[in-house]
Amino acid sequence: MCCTICASAVSFTENKISYESIGRDTIVQIVKASCSGDVVIPNIVYYKEQAYLVKSIKAGAFSGNRSLNSIIIPDGIEAICDKAFHDCKRLNTVALPQSLTEIGRNAFADCVNLTSISQLGKIKVLNNSTFMNCAKLTGIELPETLERIGDKVFYNCAALKHVTIPEKVTRLGTLVFANCTLLNDVSLSKNIVIMASQCFGNCISLESITLPDGIITLTESAFQDCTSLRTITLPKELTKIERCAFLRCSALSSIDIPAKVTGLGEKIFDECSSLESINVADGNSIYTSEMGLLLTVDGKKLVRCPEGKTGECTIPNSVREIAPKAFEGCSKLQMILMSDRLNTIGERAFAGCNSLKTISLPASLEFLGERAFFQCSKLERVEFADPASSQSNPYFKTYGQQVGYDNGKYIGSIQSYTFAECRNLKSIIIPSSVKTIVDDAFYRCESLEEIYCRALIPPTIYQLSSNHSSRHTTVLVMPHTASAYKAANGWKRFNIEELVSEEEFLAKKKQEIQEKREAEAAAAAYKKLTREEKKLLRNQQRNEKMARKAREKAEKERLRNREKK
Repeated sequence: MCCTICASAVSFTENKISYESIGRDTIVQIVKASCSGDVVIPNIVYYKEQAYLVKSIKAGAFSGNRSLNSIIIPDGIEAICDKAFHDCKRLNTVALPQSLTEIGRNAFADCVNLTSISQLGKIKVLNNSTFMNCAKLTGIELPETLERIGDKVFYNCAALKHVTIPEKVTRLGTLVFANCTLLNDVSLSKNIVIMASQCFGNCISLESITLPDGIITLTESAFQDCTSLRTITLPKELTKIERCAFLRCSALSSIDIPAKVTGLGEKIFDECSSLESINVADGNSIYTSEMGLLLTVDGKKLVRCPEGKTGECTIPNSVREIAPKAFEGCSKLQMILMSDRLNTIGERAFAGCNSLKTISLPASLEFLGERAFFQCSKLERVEFADPASSQSNPYFKTYGQQVGYDNGKYIGSIQSYTFAECRNLKSIIIPSSVKTIVDDAFYRCESLEEIYCRALIPPTIYQLSSNHSSRHTTVLVMPHTASAYKAANGWKRFNIEELVSEEEFLAKKKQEIQEKREAEAAAAAYKKLTREEKKLLRNQQRNEKMARKAREKAEKERLRNREKK
């Protein structure tokens, strides 16, 4: 019904509303209006004694009218075209007819004071941005005839609280309810098969929702920034969850992944700070879960640890690889116990684990990705377990026992920014297999005091830390290697100290034990001697007191005898 005007069209103006006929029929559409206040549009208008039926409102007819308060559109009008009431800033109420079958794009967009719509007639499609930016629209009843809702239809309708999607609706468009910040009650049609991206983005009051069974793909950012969302029921037929679907859903505590899901995008659960468990249904061919951790079905790859997990996390023994960003943002984890079969840690795997104080990396480790521990602000100590170390000396074995240890199966490089901005990092033990330390591996590690380097040949080092003075860091190296480190580029600017060999280490330990025993014996003797001295002092003080009393008594007796004489 949103028709164009033929060359022979009749045009006229009545009560500040301009009309033009459509073709040669006695049917007209409103093409322009400058009326103000409360307006009632006629369904029949007369011109030169001819009656014309008003059937539609042309695109932009009332657009930008800043004087229109309310409008009643009579029965008989079938179409409201694109931007018909766009940007009518004062418009607050609209009454639509049952005869309405079409509403164009942006028809009521930017009507910032619009609070209510009485009905939507018999429309089948809500076109793109129909009510976009209607910030005061509190509620709307959608007709049973509706089959599809386009993009951004209710975008930025911040006051919208309740919505029921009719049963015939099969598609929700992109950003359709995005930024509806008061929306907390949503009833979805069971026939919906498509929910386009960011459908409920930033609906910060939405607490619970059940998705219909027909949805097989949860699209990108579908519930991004739904900070009050606590529970969501995903359909059993779901096969894919796209990137950022639940990004920053900070109230979500657990989620159940259906058995048919075979694709999970990036950042699905990022910044879900209350998420404690990810549970995968039995029978999933790609994923599984253990202790709330998301794993590949064979258990060899840890895909994601939920960010709300607290205290201690034990990585299952089956895990060989920690995926990139798997623990990123897990700020409540205080301890992570690594699998002794782990060989790969991906990029940013533990970035932002702000409660982690110590980490021990297993001897099986072969690869550690860039920024693996980036911004772990409380991390104080890192220890790489080294197959070449001995039990009696926790840092090194003898020089001869380490020579030739390089089977290519242990970590050979510390990547760029691996420990960058770990501002409390005080010490790190670098294993004997490391040959290179890449750009700014310890960038802004201002507290770094000691580096224990087990490598016999100084690793190639680039820029260790651009914001930390090397004079304040001591590098403890293997016996007989200090001269090589002092001569090597990158290392010679540090304080280099050579550790003793295993034999010297044990001898020193024995001497320390003997010295400790002697010190304890001397302390005990001193303590005993002090008790005897105190006893002698007390006896001396008692004797002196008795002697003083005797003298005082004798003096009193002498004075009495003198008085008698």
